[in-house]
Amino acid sequence: MSRSALEVAVVGATGSAGAQVLAALDASDIVIASLKAYGSAARSPRVDTVSFRGENVGVEPVSALASAEPDLVILCVPPAVAGKLAPGLVQRGVLVIDVGNATVGVLDAPLVLPGLTPSLPEAVTRAGAVRSPSSVGALLASLIGPLVPIGLTGVSGVVSLSASGRGRRGMEELAQQVVATLNNQDPPRRAFVDGLAFDTLPEDTAMDEWSGPEQLAAAEVEALTGLSATKVGVQVATQPLFAGMSAGLHLRGVTVEAVEDAWRGAEGLVLVSRPARLRPRATIGKPGVWWGRLRADPGGDGVFVWAVTDDLHAAGLAGARIASWLAAAGLLGVA
Repeated sequence: MSRSALEVAVVGATGSAGAQVLAALDASDIVIASLKAYGSAARSPRVDTVSFRGENVGVEPVSALASAEPDLVILCVPPAVAGKLAPGLVQRGVLVIDVGNATVGVLDAPLVLPGLTPSLPEAVTRAGAVRSPSSVGALLASLIGPLVPIGLTGVSGVVSLSASGRGRRGMEELAQQVVATLNNQDPPRRAFVDGLAFDTLPEDTAMDEWSGPEQLAAAEVEALTGLSATKVGVQVATQPLFAGMSAGLHLRGVTVEAVEDAWRGAEGLVLVSRPARLRPRATIGKPGVWWGRLRADPGGDGVFVWAVTDDLHAAGLAGARIASWLAAAGLLGVA
């Protein structure tokens, strides 16, 4: 890049993930001369501005990105949108950060998880892009990464998502469904066709198949930790919560003592001694994966653990940290 003034574009800035990325960038030490925000014109209620470093930034339609010349684009959008935008941006020489791995299968770019990946891979320069994992993949890899060197042989369990997994519209619809149900009215069913209020939604797939998000998370774990995807059998379901994520996991091939030693010194992992604090709501706005209730398997094969995290907050921090790495490497407008 030849410019000394860094211009950053956040696509999906009015969504829940985009808001977290903006907040993390705001708090970072990255020198940003200009930040542009892009969002959907169909957003309801419509959001015309977002806040960044004390100023109101106007939100432009995503189509306006075609005529812009940013140094860095951070994508916080669903796969259908990211898959259309990302290849063209890379071809134009714009560096792309894909928050949440929405471009999997579209961009041949390295997968990076700050806290687990020690530094920015050299392959970023060749690819012109970098991907961070899905929320499920990030949680699992954070826990599994430190255990592979001490003999972890496999992991199974259940990861529970919240309405925020469908973005801001998911959280808004959950609130509407709760109110409608309590008032004996027909609830809206757009983000959650089968409804979510007062219910649990397993992944909608064939009885004998793993869903797309479940397979993606297993593949991300393999890419980030080296543990074979065939050794990762974790089911995903959505709970009627507004934000946060929880996981009940069975870790095979390891002992309680070995896991405690590995996790106590691991970046981004927080030991919680009081089980009452191991709930998604307690993590909202706080970094890291919180873990506790580490118990030996009664059958003698590994251990069980309970973990919670604010996945949106974690995704925002990951996007900002990757941007800092890119800037420090001299790949953006400033070194």
